[in-house]
Formats: sequence, structure tokens, C-alpha cells
Amino acid sequence: MEKIHVLEMLYSHISSAMTQCGFEPEYQQGARKSGCPAYERGESVVMDFSGEKGVSRFVFNEDRIHLLFAGKDAPREDDSAFTKDTTYLFILGEYTERDIKSIATEVNDYMTDTFVVKKKTAVKTKNISTVSRTAAKSGALAYDPITLATKLAGIYPELKDAISQNIAEYGEFLCEEFFVTHANKCIEATIRENNPQKMKRLFNIFAEIYEDGTNEVQSLIAVTALGFIENDPVIVQQIMPYLTDSMLEPVLAVSKRLKKSKSAKMRLQNPPKYKPPKQKKRKGLMESLMGGGIPQQ
Repeated sequence: MEKIHVLEMLYSHISSAMTQCGFEPEYQQGARKSGCPAYERGESVVMDFSGEKGVSRFVFNEDRIHLLFAGKDAPREDDSAFTKDTTYLFILGEYTERDIKSIATEVNDYMTDTFVVKKKTAVKTKNISTVSRTAAKSGALAYDPITLATKLAGIYPELKDAISQNIAEYGEFLCEEFFVTHANKCIEATIRENNPQKMKRLFNIFAEIYEDGTNEVQSLIAVTALGFIENDPVIVQQIMPYLTDSMLEPVLAVSKRLKKSKSAKMRLQNPPKYKPPKQKKRKGLMESLMGGGIPQQ
């Protein structure tokens, strides 16, 4: 497939939802006003939808499909007036129509959540409160550790009971204990298997949570979940295609740090024992290991 064909197929799966959300395809001057509005722009392929709510733009550049937004009167010549909102990984030559359908499902859910369905800022499932995508993307709330754990349980069902047990035992969600004892085994197994479909699904969760997450949840991803890498060149090469720009520096820096420092590795493998909270802000694990040297997103 070529990039233009990918967006044409994506269009066929999202056009109805885009219309429902108030966005109609916007065509280039002189182009036929029917079908997919995608057009080539240099090395990229662009597809615009517009309406009273503004302009939504898809830009397929290299191996990423970016979803951007701008006001309805924004100039269309380039992306300077647009704000990047969401990024989807798509590697030509490796990904298939099935992956396009998966991206389309995410786009449809996100657009309807944002422009049609009025959600609360948090949803409760079995007494577990998680941050919704709408709340995180709007800046009302930031993704937290329990939300990360719950999303991971969506691809690792065996983690669902472990989350409930963790909360029942400690009276709150003790995230580092949960990851070290339960989640890390699943994450490491997926990365070592290196199945593209499973890797994409796992790192899409990491990318979404990291981008709009608290410092604590960013530390969970970069240190607790991915710390086992320890600068292993084979594993580093495997995960590189899936790391977003904001994750790249912290993950690689932590990996190098854990490779060199035995004390840091010991703290990661043996998190401090649980103590009842004193309503005092705790230093994040990444900050503790790195001495504050890695910028928090």
C-alpha cells in the first residue's frame, strides 16, 4: 500500500462518524467533490474535514498518522495553525487493512466522545475510578497509574483480578507493587516475543498514557515497566519504532542508568514496603533514580 491508499481506506471507515460529529470532507480546489479528500503534499499525505466546529486534519508522515485540529478559518497551506492531538503508528509494508480498521475504531471513538457524547471526567468500573480519554485530552485531568493498569488489563485479562486484590490488600492502588509483581511479566513477555500486532497495541497504550499522564505514571512506564531493558541493544532496537518523541529520551536514559547502577536496579526490583499515606507528595521513581535529570512531560 501507498500512503494515499491508506488514507483512502481510513476514510471509508471514519467518514460516517466524522459527519455525525459535524465534520464534512474538504476537497482541494479543482478536485472532484466526492469520495476521499486525501491529497499528496510533498512526502506526506493530508486529509481534511471541516465544519462549524473547526477543521480536523489527518497527516500521514513517515510511519505516523497524526490527527490535528484548528479553527474553521485556519489557513490550510501548512500545519502552522493546527494543534497536534493524537498520533497513530502505521508502518508501510508491515501493517495491513486490519490495522487501518483498528485506527479507524480509535478515531471514531475519540471523535464521538469529544464532539457528540458528553462524558463525565472520570468513569467508575467496579469501584475503580479511571480517567477518561476525553478528560485527559481536554486537560481536565491527567492519566494516573490506575488508569494505566486498567488499560493494560484490557489486553492482559489476567491483570483484572490482580488490580482488585491490590486495592483490597492495601486500601489504595499500590502501583509499583502491582507492576513488579504482576504487570511487568506480561509486558516483558510481549516485548521479547516482538509480535508487531501485540507490540503496537501495548505501545499505543503507553504512548497515550505517557503523553497526557502525571509524572508518576510516566515514571511507571519509563522505569518500572520498561526498566528491564537495561540498554540491551536487541530489545532497544525492537522497541524503537514504537517509542513516541516524548518517550524516547526518558526511556533510553533510564535504560542506560539501570544498566550501570546496581543500586538503582535494586530499588526497582524491590520497591519500598507499603506505609499508610501521610498526605505528602512522594518523589517519583524516575526522579529518584535519575536525580531529576530527565525532563518530565
